[in-house]
Amino acid sequence: MTNEEIAALVEEVRSFCDGHGIAESTFGRHSVNDGKLVSRISSGSWIEDMTAKRVRAFMDQVERGEIVLRGRPRRKKSDSNAKKMAELISSESSVRTPGSFAFHEQRQRFHIFANTTNESWVVADRVACELADITPGRDGIRLLYTPMDNGIILARTLRALHALYPDTPVLVVMKGRGLEDLRNTMGRVVDRLTEHPLSVFVVSNMYLREVVCLTKLSRDNPADVVWRDVPLTGNVSYDFQGQVARLYGELSNEWLIHQGETSQPVYALPSVAVIYRRDRARDVKAILPEHGRPDLRLRYNYALLNRPYLHSHTMTFRLDHVLRPVFDRLAAGGRMTVIQGLGQDPAHEIVARIWPDQALPATSRYEVIRNLRKALQGERFSVSGLTDTNALFRFDMHTLPVLQGHNLGTQSLSSAFNNAVYFAQVREELAQEAIREGRRYLEITEEVLRKHGGLWFVNEAFSVTRKSA
Repeated sequence: MTNEEIAALVEEVRSFCDGHGIAESTFGRHSVNDGKLVSRISSGSWIEDMTAKRVRAFMDQVERGEIVLRGRPRRKKSDSNAKKMAELISSESSVRTPGSFAFHEQRQRFHIFANTTNESWVVADRVACELADITPGRDGIRLLYTPMDNGIILARTLRALHALYPDTPVLVVMKGRGLEDLRNTMGRVVDRLTEHPLSVFVVSNMYLREVVCLTKLSRDNPADVVWRDVPLTGNVSYDFQGQVARLYGELSNEWLIHQGETSQPVYALPSVAVIYRRDRARDVKAILPEHGRPDLRLRYNYALLNRPYLHSHTMTFRLDHVLRPVFDRLAAGGRMTVIQGLGQDPAHEIVARIWPDQALPATSRYEVIRNLRKALQGERFSVSGLTDTNALFRFDMHTLPVLQGHNLGTQSLSSAFNNAVYFAQVREELAQEAIREGRRYLEITEEVLRKHGGLWFVNEAFSVTRKSA
């Protein structure tokens, strides 16, 4: 046989083996009693014409059904590895939603910020102190939480609330912007259903003014609200975790993020999911939102608005789309707490030095409160947080090493820069431009960190309480 004929035979035999799910050595043993036949002739060894005829005769007999081979379809090694890797992907984490570059970069910055600073702990501890002063409704407690983030603040807040009111039904309405928010938050708070079975979680991707009443108001999307009641079975957290995880695939098409005309994220479809324990449905019935008339029971005893708007947002937007809709949904004695960045900290110093020609917009709480008072004329309410002693609080980047006598690595500096950019609400195109220009942004970051002995941030907070009529 010529080399070309041998090569053609090898290709024919390998195709036969793949189709019938047998190894090449098995083929050699069954056809000519030589397990190394295929490996030898594929490496250039000569084969007699009579042996080649026996090989082809064997294949013909198998194809006619005269010989039955037991095997399984084989995959190429690369295909097999890819399949194996695909099988390891959890259905809970494999669902991904597309979106704009800027939006995803912003969410990446948030995750770094949330995991390298202690803001979540500090905020949750402040809120826990306020919860002791709220007055529950006759049939339970209703909380509003926005924006949904990574779930740490909410989980710590609910631990405090459940300790205060272990036998009181609690409704938590959460406003999220993307599937990652939902996945991170529910992954942390689903355990609450075990310790506090009288909990109800409502998650929605709609605008805040819609979430407060779970009713679609905007004309950005003509679709109706996709409403899901999700009663969970079981009595341990692992049961609930698996059932909630199955929601993500269903919600992925609704929680897509599109870039709106004002560069703000716009939801693909308005979505609401009501999550509770099936075995406690009767006990929480009074606080369960109802599809078709969800807003009748939504009067909140407490609302936490953690940086719910950007410094670049107009006062009209803050009042009409954030603060006034929430206040209007407060129950008598209900409280709305608003947290925003102050702007007087090392994070803002880093930003000011990297972009000295860029104005850093900042609106103090005093200006927000003054305009809110005008918008609420005729309403009975009180405001707290007017003094710096009660309003200002600091938190830190807690993953930095002790600076004195230690070098700062690129990763630490990059994380510190990221956190300053995120907290100061720097536009993404500016941040990318600074990174492309070289190491200057890291050098400035290190100088500021050494000047202040670390990286810390200052928030300011104020609360508005609706008085009884």
